[in-house]
Amino acid sequence: MSSIIAFPHTLGQEVSKGGHHVSFEIIGKEFDSDVFKIHLFIPSGISLGDGANFGNIDLGTINAVQGMMQKDEEGNKKLATDLEATAIGTALMQKMGIGDDLSVAATSTVKAGVALNNQSTLTYEGASIRTFELSFNLVASNSKEAETIRIIEHTFRKYMYAKREGEFALKYPPLFRIKFMKGKKVNEYMPFIFDSYLTGLTASYNNNANMFHKDGAPTDLTLALSFQEQRQLTRDDLYHVPGEGGAERPPSNVQQKFDYPKSKSEA
Repeated sequence: MSSIIAFPHTLGQEVSKGGHHVSFEIIGKEFDSDVFKIHLFIPSGISLGDGANFGNIDLGTINAVQGMMQKDEEGNKKLATDLEATAIGTALMQKMGIGDDLSVAATSTVKAGVALNNQSTLTYEGASIRTFELSFNLVASNSKEAETIRIIEHTFRKYMYAKREGEFALKYPPLFRIKFMKGKKVNEYMPFIFDSYLTGLTASYNNNANMFHKDGAPTDLTLALSFQEQRQLTRDDLYHVPGEGGAERPPSNVQQKFDYPKSKSEA
């Protein structure tokens, strides 16, 4: 079996004319000598979402204590108002857990009708690890194309799973390197995706019609694939700012050209 599979079988002709397609390269130590690649047409409705995670922290108690320790221009400690002192004292009691069910701390603030200004602020906690989905409707016009679809389905499913190492260990599944291509070059107008794990696969058979080839193969397969990038990204991963270092955009590995198996006449 060839280490490179393409569907439909006419995809090579479309590529030579500058046609659009998506390339999946399975990477990992066990593939160093025989890299497996799958090439499919680009589906419609591709979306890739970026997200940032934020938490929050209350600075009111810290800022209040620090403010009370500061001195004015004459060297005297700044004095809090009675209401400020009540709010600050209550907050400190709550932080230290003084009082049964916080009743001691809460009573004074309720009577005074005052609460501490929490001065909440957002804290950056990093970018979300990006996820994306690709769905392909693969229709076989003959039994040979049906067999190619079958190989594609089982290849994705096989390398989504981990491999058992002994009785108690699992070896990570390989990563997928995904590129959107225009002819034999990367289409830089499409999203650049970093190496990703296949996290989900849904195969739906004969969505178009409940028909089978003579050997029993379904005439069509809808393959929905979910991926998640291996790691969290930073701005330096995505964009190169002159003078600030960081990765080139696009990274050099996207310049690898499309590798399509030659036909018998070309070999």
